[in-house]
Amino acid sequence: MSHYDDEAQAEQIKNWWRENWMPLAAGLVLGLGGIFGWEQWKDHQQVRAGEAARMFEDLKTALVADKADEARSIGDKLKTDYANTPYAAQAMLRLAQHAVERSRYDEALPPLAWVADNAADQELRPLAKLREARVLAQQGKFDEALSRLDGVGESYAALVEELRGDIKLAQGDRKAARGAFEKALAASDAAAANRETLQRKIDDLADAA
Repeated sequence: MSHYDDEAQAEQIKNWWRENWMPLAAGLVLGLGGIFGWEQWKDHQQVRAGEAARMFEDLKTALVADKADEARSIGDKLKTDYANTPYAAQAMLRLAQHAVERSRYDEALPPLAWVADNAADQELRPLAKLREARVLAQQGKFDEALSRLDGVGESYAALVEELRGDIKLAQGDRKAARGAFEKALAASDAAAANRETLQRKIDDLADAA
């Protein structure tokens, strides 16, 4: 390549740079801004998670002290301001458990319904529906309980069918109860602790076979 060719190529590079330096600089600024913005967002999320975790610990302490009103107040703030953290759903489950342990079933239903419809962790939603059904069954609201069970899905099939059997038996439908218990047994793990109980329930309904 000659000296003149070198000069021509250098001139082309200068011209190209004059025409394109602004978009390149803008892209660099945007890229750096995106990196710093992402880091700031991550820091913000970590701070929020820390705040939610502290509030969840305060809620548990309040429940241990049987300060239900204080715990509900904390829970309300968690589900309003920190719904996208795992602590909101866990707080609602704790509130529901506390209410059930004291036979305050009406108080248990709203937090369970919130988890079933809003939990950030999708795995908790069917669990909350199952617990809702149990509470409704405990209240004698059998049709509502069965309706809620239909939305649980396959992840808790054995538990769903056992509860369905218990409800059907309470309603006096022994044949349907036995069928549900048989499904529960078939869906349960071979090492499940309740297999013996399920078999006994099935045997007790031998006349409904």
